[in-house]
Amino acid sequence: MTEKFFIPRADRRLGDRYELLDCLGDGSYGWVWRANRIEDGSIVAVKIPKAQSKRNEDLAEGSPLIGQVSHPSVVEVYWMGRVPPEREWYAIEMEYFPSMTLAQLLDKGEEGFVASYEKLLGVFEQVLEGCAHLHRMGMSHGDIKPQNILVSAECVKLTDFGTSVLPEDMYARTRENGGTILYSAPEIVGAILPTRDAASRFLSDIYSLGVLIYHLVTARLPHDTLSQVARHVPFPRAFEVNSSVSLALDAFISRCLKLEPADRWPSADAMLEEFRGVRRAQIQFTPVRVLASGGVSQEDWSSQAVRFMERGDYREAELVARAEFESTRDHHAFLLMVQASYRASRFFDCIQELESRSDVVNAHSTTGAELRRLALSAYLEVRQVDGAREFVLKCLSGAPDDPDLILKHASILALDAKYYAAAEELMALHRRLPNKPAILRRLVAVFEQMRDTGKAAAFLRAYQKVVPDDPWATTKAAQFRALGVA
Repeated sequence: MTEKFFIPRADRRLGDRYELLDCLGDGSYGWVWRANRIEDGSIVAVKIPKAQSKRNEDLAEGSPLIGQVSHPSVVEVYWMGRVPPEREWYAIEMEYFPSMTLAQLLDKGEEGFVASYEKLLGVFEQVLEGCAHLHRMGMSHGDIKPQNILVSAECVKLTDFGTSVLPEDMYARTRENGGTILYSAPEIVGAILPTRDAASRFLSDIYSLGVLIYHLVTARLPHDTLSQVARHVPFPRAFEVNSSVSLALDAFISRCLKLEPADRWPSADAMLEEFRGVRRAQIQFTPVRVLASGGVSQEDWSSQAVRFMERGDYREAELVARAEFESTRDHHAFLLMVQASYRASRFFDCIQELESRSDVVNAHSTTGAELRRLALSAYLEVRQVDGAREFVLKCLSGAPDDPDLILKHASILALDAKYYAAAEELMALHRRLPNKPAILRRLVAVFEQMRDTGKAAAFLRAYQKVVPDDPWATTKAAQFRALGVA
């Protein structure tokens, strides 16, 4: 489905809530505007997601932060939903924080940053404090990188919570392959992630924090390509790149960047406690970073392909990845290639590519597992039940308790008209993860198919308590009332 492009009305109003003042940014996720909140005249930042056709809960970036105690290193989220009275556009209202991104400052080199450890480590400590705050709330950030770090004078804030989810909600999200993938942990490199538990998501954040501080003190990244990240190719230690890095700081960074998550810092709080001493030791060792601020290594094929994906140039991304795959047979290039066709909604082309390289798809590797999940999603999109059935079983064999896979398996049972079996799976999942919108919505559908409108209506009411503004639920409730079901 082609998404609508947001064009402000002539009066620059968004519903009856906001007067849009100026556009602050146009990213892969959405547009961000500085806005006047009409109710009280407050200046806020309003993010308008580009994927407006998605369900509200899929657009709810950072919803766990609403109504929570704020933290000075995390951008506040005030409200989100379909803007009244039309309720056409979904918007996220956030704190307005005049600033530059850390990425912009790094690109400026010495003009953007004084190359002192006092400054660099001060920025990192605030990022770490913000991340620790999210972890205490039960949220992972999921996409820590300079583009998502705002800096104004001495104040630093984490933003962009598109992948920040409570652990029990992770089954409903996949991490799209946008942004600087070179900041991702090896275990999550790729386009479509298997569900992981809370602890592993937190440890992936810790790896990304390690990449960030490595970049700050060496002016380069540990790895240059997507494939190197996935294989965790050996890279120079921080003090080997920059002799002014103390052994204490080098050891701190090295522990963040361990291949095995269990070998990293056990928590952001433990990391923060250790870092404060490391920071003091580094400043005493040498106060100035010897290495001049340089850029990231020359753009490789994977970074180029990901950049095209961010911009929505899926055909260009596919061509770059295809050229690399045909030249090197790199499985990660094949993954990006077929993901590009999937993201462009060319599902039949995606399936054709996957079926032509069953050796890659069935490989016993992380990439193979990612490809099998992609195949499952593609078959479901085109309602090819036989293919979907084959791949959901393959995926479940490696992750039998994965809620997202169980949901898909229940959907396939329903497509096979095995409604009782589907209901049994969904009820078991509902008992395990109560009040999850995706589960409740499927329970409504399956009991409706079973002609049990009483149960369907009961689950619809439960769904509406969780997602009160969903037009689908409003329409469905009206249909049930017309049938005499309360």
